[in-house]
Amino acid sequence: METQQQIEFNKSRTGQEIFSDYWLFMKSEWKPYCIALGVFVLPFALIGAYFLTKQNFDFLLSTTDVASANFTNMYIALGFSFLAKFFGMFVSCAYVTLYIAGERIDVDSLRNYITNNFLQAFLATLYMALMLFTGMILFFIPALIILPPMSILLYDVLIAKQPIGLSFMRCFRLCQTNFKQSYGVVYLCYIGVSLLSWIVGGILPADNSVLNIIFSSILTVLTETVMIPFILLYYSLGNQNMKS
Repeated sequence: METQQQIEFNKSRTGQEIFSDYWLFMKSEWKPYCIALGVFVLPFALIGAYFLTKQNFDFLLSTTDVASANFTNMYIALGFSFLAKFFGMFVSCAYVTLYIAGERIDVDSLRNYITNNFLQAFLATLYMALMLFTGMILFFIPALIILPPMSILLYDVLIAKQPIGLSFMRCFRLCQTNFKQSYGVVYLCYIGVSLLSWIVGGILPADNSVLNIIFSSILTVLTETVMIPFILLYYSLGNQNMKS
């Protein structure tokens, strides 16, 4: 499956151009890109959704209070949700890297890229999760501050091949290059994902576990496409930084 490079990633953009080029990219690449996300992300999303749904149903049927409840299913669900998020970001980065290079994009080429960069990407994602979790514990505000640089961290780690701490500092400096654009794009993406999740959750019947598992898993896969505007933002900030 060959892809034709229709979107130039490495250039400066306005916030509006980032979202318009995201739309153009998805129009051009939606099928192979979503297939790639489905292959690598969907299995983890399904398992995580199954255990999360099981935990929710256990709460509904349980007569015990929250303090004495068994949260084993919740912990398992969180673990698989982390893996789904990790592979969602990783596959998106791999896809765009091959796309920019004009190389063949298929499951095998993506698998080779993932294998060759797995440890570095996993450590970066774990670092990101721990930093955001720590920020949320500290009254949530620090998490909001570091969310934009964390959202572009993985791609910088993968292309710069440098220690994670240096990549984080570089991403933080890039976000300071255009504070309004970086925070605006990232927050709009997460607000959109949250609204979509809320709408889907409100539509699905609470007593139908199968539908909840299927649709929440599909939603997890689709929301990982927000890595594309994050990568477009990364290149835009990089070009703006060179001009400043």
